[in-house]
Amino acid sequence: MTLSLALKATVPAVFFGYAIAANLTLFSKPDTPMPVLEGVFDGKITHDIDTLYRDSLPHKAPAVGLIGAARYVLLDEGRPGVVVGRGGTLFTSEEFRAADPLTYKKALLEIAAVANDLQAQGVELLVAPLPAKVDLLRAQSPNADESRRLELFYSTFLQDLNELGIQAIDTRPALLPLSQPFLITDTHWTPEGASAVAQLIASSETLTGGTEQFSTQTDATTKFAGDLVTYVTSDALAPRIGLAPEQVTPYRAIAQATDGGIVDIFGNSAEGSEKVDLVGTSYSANPNWSFAEALKLALHRDVINYAEEGKGPFAPMQSYMTKRDPLDGAAQVIWEIPVRYLTDPAMLTTGAEDRV
Repeated sequence: MTLSLALKATVPAVFFGYAIAANLTLFSKPDTPMPVLEGVFDGKITHDIDTLYRDSLPHKAPAVGLIGAARYVLLDEGRPGVVVGRGGTLFTSEEFRAADPLTYKKALLEIAAVANDLQAQGVELLVAPLPAKVDLLRAQSPNADESRRLELFYSTFLQDLNELGIQAIDTRPALLPLSQPFLITDTHWTPEGASAVAQLIASSETLTGGTEQFSTQTDATTKFAGDLVTYVTSDALAPRIGLAPEQVTPYRAIAQATDGGIVDIFGNSAEGSEKVDLVGTSYSANPNWSFAEALKLALHRDVINYAEEGKGPFAPMQSYMTKRDPLDGAAQVIWEIPVRYLTDPAMLTTGAEDRV
């Protein structure tokens, strides 16, 4: 037996050994609430057992963290949801999901439907696709074939948008030269990556530049465990196995006083032709990445942020379209779409086929 196979056998053995010991401890307690036999007939026993283990299993959280840390150190593996790359770089398994042609087609139809609806209102849409992390971080990728596949998928998406007559910006050239376009243990980009894309959008002249002046106000540096760490171990144990906390310094774009000395303190009362609406995912919504702020600085226009966290790119756009006022909304809209969501049927809304 090779060392790798021995380790793969050892980790489950340790886990099941712990499970046996923990169960003996759990059921030996006199105050442990036992599932009742009647629950077998009405299905309640499943709920009772789930509640029992969730609430009463001894030292569950530390054990899960320790087992995960051991698996990462010994096998370079995490739980389902994460793919471990080189040098401690973590990738979401969503990027490795096989592309389903039907799901992708529905995503294109949904984007086309939104573009048509906005065009009917005289609004210009700019789609900003974001490449996969495993595409950009080739040196840390665990699978070179997957990196190439996702680069091709990104290029195909851009080409399909062009054939549909939907204006899109190729963000990959702006992100590729950066030393760290994405965070190491997180799915998201860095403020540097967000700023590079904002500057590319402004320099491409796909959107009209404005005349508003902004200054930059730097916020306090923040440290946090990357969102992929939870698929490996606990936040407390992560630094001990080489998964250091992420660190970013967010910033804000502060509007400068006009000649009359008046500043709009609410930041959203600009005329529709003077502002830009931003819709998208947590890449745009989370203030840690400062994407909306970078767009203000680059475009010299107010940017109203309608992006939402945890909902993918399609649900926030549908929400935006529902509450958008055609008479007061911005004349130009940026829609940020990470390509990994184009293969996730759970992220799509319905009815796009009827609106194209």
